[in-house]
Amino acid sequence: MRAHAQEEDQAEENAPPVAPEAESSWGLDVGQEIDPSLVVMSDLGGGSRYEVFAAWDRDLFCKVAVKVLRPDRLDSERSLASFEREAMMAEGLRHPNLVRLLRWNGRLPRPYIVLEHISAPSLDDLLDQEVNLSVPDILLLAIRMLSALHYLHERSLLHLDVKPSNVTTGDPPRLLDLSIARFAPGPLALRHAIGTPIYMAPEQCRHEHVMPATDIFGLGATLYEALTGVAPFRDGDQKAQAREERYPQLVERPVPLREVMPEVPALLHQFVMSCLEPDPSRRPRSAIDAAVMLHRVLEGFGEDDYLAWPRGSEVRPR
Repeated sequence: MRAHAQEEDQAEENAPPVAPEAESSWGLDVGQEIDPSLVVMSDLGGGSRYEVFAAWDRDLFCKVAVKVLRPDRLDSERSLASFEREAMMAEGLRHPNLVRLLRWNGRLPRPYIVLEHISAPSLDDLLDQEVNLSVPDILLLAIRMLSALHYLHERSLLHLDVKPSNVTTGDPPRLLDLSIARFAPGPLALRHAIGTPIYMAPEQCRHEHVMPATDIFGLGATLYEALTGVAPFRDGDQKAQAREERYPQLVERPVPLREVMPEVPALLHQFVMSCLEPDPSRRPRSAIDAAVMLHRVLEGFGEDDYLAWPRGSEVRPR
């Protein structure tokens, strides 16, 4: 994965994030036990808070993905509270385009969350491999992610980290990772920046109020990258003092989609650019509205466009 979420308090509002120390590890190898019910099959990576393993679940008798809280986080009340919040949040969710939580264990020494194992590659994997994706297929994938976002938003949950590495392909595709999701029955004021920098909406970067439109921005950034092969914003300097240098999206606008891909329909260009508006009120009002707009784009395609339209090919303009 090319981008990691950040979720660290900043000592001062304009202070740059502190460089993380080396991530601690349980040092588990293939064949070793996470606990008596889980045997490690492979290492799937992880982030600053979790190690992630593919494991065999002896209780469920199937392959699963297991997020294990890192050993240096066990003394952190914030990390333990975030672990429990994520597990309890995901426990009640049932949607075909959200990864399923199977069970969790908050007991020491190794708190863990067991999720269904998704073998399909992520959108990020395909972009890294420079796989040409059909534009209609990309839009269908985006509509399914909007279905998952609508489901979350109807339950007053914000994902806050929509990006290519959190979107799987396959049938059905899944939206992954609720580790920084928040319960927000209304606009939620952030105390610090959370998210993955190049996919964060301006209000996330400024620690302002986040809302469903914040997730729409992340979906727009993901769709822009899926269509063009490049992210809409450049990487900022996370060591810089100025917030605008850490988050270029605060002062820069993305290159218009039609300048990168002149062949895309005008309605698709308008949709993607509206999702990336700095002002949340100028983005689609909801995940449903966004999905309806994408359906209108799909209705304009001909049969030949559905059968073959890899990135960079020419299609008749509409």
